[in-house]
Amino acid sequence: MALFTGSIRSAALQMDTLLQVFLPAEDNLSPAGVDMKTVILLHGLKQNAESWTRMSRVVRFAAMTGFNVIIPEVQRSWYANMPLGLPYFDYITKELPEICDKMFRLPMDSGHLYAAGLSMGGYGALKCALTYPDRFAGAMSYSGALLCMEEIDSVQTLVSQGEITAVLGPEMFCSPNNSLTDLADAAAAQGLLPRLYVACGTEDPLLDQNRRFCETARADSFPLIAEEWAGGHTWAFWDRACGRSFAFMAGMDPEKVLEEA
Repeated sequence: MALFTGSIRSAALQMDTLLQVFLPAEDNLSPAGVDMKTVILLHGLKQNAESWTRMSRVVRFAAMTGFNVIIPEVQRSWYANMPLGLPYFDYITKELPEICDKMFRLPMDSGHLYAAGLSMGGYGALKCALTYPDRFAGAMSYSGALLCMEEIDSVQTLVSQGEITAVLGPEMFCSPNNSLTDLADAAAAQGLLPRLYVACGTEDPLLDQNRRFCETARADSFPLIAEEWAGGHTWAFWDRACGRSFAFMAGMDPEKVLEEA
């Protein structure tokens, strides 16, 4: 496993920004002859680009399932092109894949590129794949804040009105390009249906949002794996969900991946 941790200069953000990249090597963890994939792995509202490697087994999961992993830094942006802030969504979906393709020669075609994330990052991952269903093979959400931008009251205790205004604009209105429900309907209308994985703990306050989004995804005929088990909004849950989702997307047994990791 090769690891890059450092700063890159983003033209979209007009600043240096943190990036981590993991490249599985030929070792005793990597399955022989595996078809390598790439996942843009997104952090949550209270994390940064280093959190996944400090708090989870993502490095081992990636090696076992054949994923190159890109972890960017987006602050508390909600993966949006912020009306009163920076264009983080364009950075994640347009500039970052180009940078990583040039620097690391990773597979970035529509058959091999995925997005994944926890909480705010789960929202961001689904937003990537549903906005550009022709460019992503799938998306994975763990305890995703999937309807928070559509139901602002659900995040008022975590995010100030000033932050929400920066993300959505002065009217605090969720436009269709920030609504996962609208994006899913639009992708389905085009007949473009990336694979989706959605997991949420039964003690998580976001459980109802996840269930309602999954109803939309099923109604739109997305290939969907939706899982629930006992757990809250915690790293223990996100770690397990990450391992299971990588395994599902790689066509492997999730229990075996978790056991051997």
